[in-house]
Amino acid sequence: METIKQPRFHRNVRKLSTRLALLLIAALVMAALSSCGSSGGQPSGTTKPTVVIGWINDGAIPEMVSMAKGYFSKRMNANIEFKEFDSGPAALAAIASGDLQIMTGIGNPPTVSAISHGIPLQVVWAQELYTTEEGLVVRSDSGINSLNDLKGKTVALVVGSTSELALGVNLKQAGIDPSSVHFLNMSPPAIRVAWSNHSIQAAYTWDPVLHTISNEGGKILVTDQNVEQVAPIFDLSLVNSNWAKSNANLVKGFVQAMDDGVTYYKQNPDDAVQVIANQVGITTDLAKQELAGFKIYSAQDELTADGLGQGSSVAASLVTKALQAAGTYLAGKGSIAGVPANLDQNVNPTYVESILNH
Repeated sequence: METIKQPRFHRNVRKLSTRLALLLIAALVMAALSSCGSSGGQPSGTTKPTVVIGWINDGAIPEMVSMAKGYFSKRMNANIEFKEFDSGPAALAAIASGDLQIMTGIGNPPTVSAISHGIPLQVVWAQELYTTEEGLVVRSDSGINSLNDLKGKTVALVVGSTSELALGVNLKQAGIDPSSVHFLNMSPPAIRVAWSNHSIQAAYTWDPVLHTISNEGGKILVTDQNVEQVAPIFDLSLVNSNWAKSNANLVKGFVQAMDDGVTYYKQNPDDAVQVIANQVGITTDLAKQELAGFKIYSAQDELTADGLGQGSSVAASLVTKALQAAGTYLAGKGSIAGVPANLDQNVNPTYVESILNH
C-alpha cells in the first residue's frame, strides 16, 4: 500500500536555502546518531514494514511514474508513506531525526550542507542531471547580451539554491567575480510576477518559469549545461546511512522501483508523460518540455563515470564531483566551515549494483 501525504504542490521549493537549513539541522545531529539505527517501522513476524519516503515536487520526472504505479510498495514489499515537504530544511530535519528514512529530489548544495553538519547521509540514486531545465534568462531589450554585461546588474534567483551555485560557477568560468553581480533572493513564482511587472531584467531559475518568461520578451543566455563538467547540478535520492545498514533490502527495493519508473518512461514515453502530467498536475506539453531539460539515469547509467560510479571510480564520478563543487562554493561564501572530507564515502552505488547483478 502506498499513501501520499500531500498538503499542496510547491513548485518553488525543490531547492534549499542553506543558511536557513543550518539552524534546523545542526540541533538534530545527535538525534540522528542515536535514533537512525531504528528500522523505521521494521516488522515483527510477517507484518510489512512501513517506510516513509520524502519528496519535493520537482515537476515532470520518472519518479512520478514509480509513485503512480505502486512500484515502491511492490519492490520494497512494504507499506509506503509518501510525505511531501514544502521546504528542504524540514526534509533534512526529518531525516536527521529518524522520522524519515528516504528523501528524493534534493539538490547537491543542501546535501553537502547537511553532511558538513554531521547528518549521516548516503546518495543511492542520481535522479536527474540538469541541462537546460534551469538557466539565466534576460530581457531581450535589456542590453544584456553576455555574462560580462551582468556586472553591476541584479539577477533574481533563489539564494542558497542550485541556481545560485550554477550562476556563480558560470560567472567564474567567464572570468567574472560573482560579487560584481547582485543576487536578489526571489522565489520562482515571485520571479514570474516581477517579470510581468517589468521589475526585473534578469533571473536564474528553473522550469516552468524559465521558459515561460523567456517566451515573454526574454532570451536564455546560459543554462546548467554550461557548468556540467565543473559544477554538475543534480536531483539526488538520499538515505539515512544508519537506517540503511539495517535495512539493505528496503534500500535495494527503493532503487529498483526508481529504475522501474525510468524503464517505463523510456519504453512507453507517451503514456509515461501522461501519467507524469496527471500526477504533477500539469499539461503533457509542459511535462515534455521539462523532461527534455534533464538527463535521466537508468540503473546502468548510475554506475558510469557520469553517475555514481562504482568501485574505485566513485571518487571521480560526476555525482562526487557535484558534491565537491557544491561544498567548495558553500565554503567559499561562508555557509559551511569547510568542504567535508571524503565526500565519495557518501556516494553508495552498491544497492544499484545489487539489482543489476541479481
